[in-house]
Amino acid sequence: MTTYSKILPYSCYELGHCWEPSCARSSFEICIISFIESCQIYGVVYLLTGLIQLRQMTLESGKKLLKDYLRSSCFLCLNGCCYIGTFCVLRHLLRHINFVTASFMPGFLASVIAILVERPERRPLLAIYVTNVATESLWNTAVEYGYARNIPRGEILIFVGTMMVLGYYYRSSKPLSKMINTALQFFFGHNESGRMIDSRNVSPAPEPISSRPSHLTWVQRLLAVFTKKHSRCPHKKGCVPHFLGTALWGFSQGFLFQLCLKVLPSIPHLIRSPGKLLPLVRSKGNVNAGLFVAWFSAFFKGTCCVGRWWHGKDKPSHGVLAGALAGLAMYFYSAPTIALYLMWKTFEGLYKKGCDAGYLPQIPGSVEFLYCLSTGYLFHTAVIDCRNLKPSYKHFLGRLTWERMFQYNRHLLDGYGFESGIGFEHYWPPYQQELLSDYVRKRTADFLKSKNI
Repeated sequence: MTTYSKILPYSCYELGHCWEPSCARSSFEICIISFIESCQIYGVVYLLTGLIQLRQMTLESGKKLLKDYLRSSCFLCLNGCCYIGTFCVLRHLLRHINFVTASFMPGFLASVIAILVERPERRPLLAIYVTNVATESLWNTAVEYGYARNIPRGEILIFVGTMMVLGYYYRSSKPLSKMINTALQFFFGHNESGRMIDSRNVSPAPEPISSRPSHLTWVQRLLAVFTKKHSRCPHKKGCVPHFLGTALWGFSQGFLFQLCLKVLPSIPHLIRSPGKLLPLVRSKGNVNAGLFVAWFSAFFKGTCCVGRWWHGKDKPSHGVLAGALAGLAMYFYSAPTIALYLMWKTFEGLYKKGCDAGYLPQIPGSVEFLYCLSTGYLFHTAVIDCRNLKPSYKHFLGRLTWERMFQYNRHLLDGYGFESGIGFEHYWPPYQQELLSDYVRKRTADFLKSKNI
């Protein structure tokens, strides 16, 4: 605790915006950079949205789309430029830098300003996303410093538990989340959804097929087992052929989708070197993606068939076991980000249901607070303990600031015990020596001497 309470006497220039001595100029520079990158990032997103809505596009909807695009770009821009601005303001107000104000508090306050600019309907999505990334980074930090034990393939447990809940609500008349239900319908089909189950349970069951004559051979009896289906099953063929057909169709979808993800960004290289296409096609990742979708779809549908045979009717509770078995598909295709995202979306849906039922309080501003808290932690990790930050988010911060985020002098933070300089051993800011304190000037000389510069 005494380590975290250390006070750092460094200036903003010595620790934070090491590329530019002026607080105002460095903040303005980040503002311009982040706005350019924000426009590019959200330009792709809103362009795709516009193409999808092209047929229904009107002048008014076009104006709204442009307004939303500029608003989202300003949101991301403010999150970047206000970070360095609040860092400087806190340094001048407190006359020092501490463990909280080194990065967490600037990130938190910048997020407060930014999230209020973004459209309210997009805030929950943003909050879930950054909370997802923050959870992964927090877990990595806890494992790194011995506060938690690493669980090999722990994302499978998360995915299985999440799918047990989602499987139940998918087959329920009151879905947990329309967005998730739409995504699951792509894998499971609408026939297994709660709405279709209710309609089948209301309609009278078809007359059972009469028993086969006793004189059938064992081959005919075996074929009958594989070709018949329960009267409540929505598919036309037998349950076993339906299971196998779903698996084959799922494998082809997963394989082709993963292949497209690899081929599309590589088209310029493939035009110059067509021979590189074959290794992309034969990649193990394509097979794993195919196995994931095949298992995920087939075992959910197959388990629902077993439930109908066992109980004689459709029940939402069949989705619990079906979801658990389907969740084991993550063994073939490790995706912790997907598992965590679905987990947080499930918590969000359960919380909303609890609020609607009156069991839980509706907390005003909870979405915004969650976003600010998670983003503040991610900025904190990016500076204090960068090696435990998710690589994709680290790349995002680097792009948003044109690598200015990584010109922070992390060596001066080693006193907090996180070895913040790891990964930046060969970097020391090119300071203007006349603006440095005696201590930082000495550290600069020692660093240059150690590197024989």
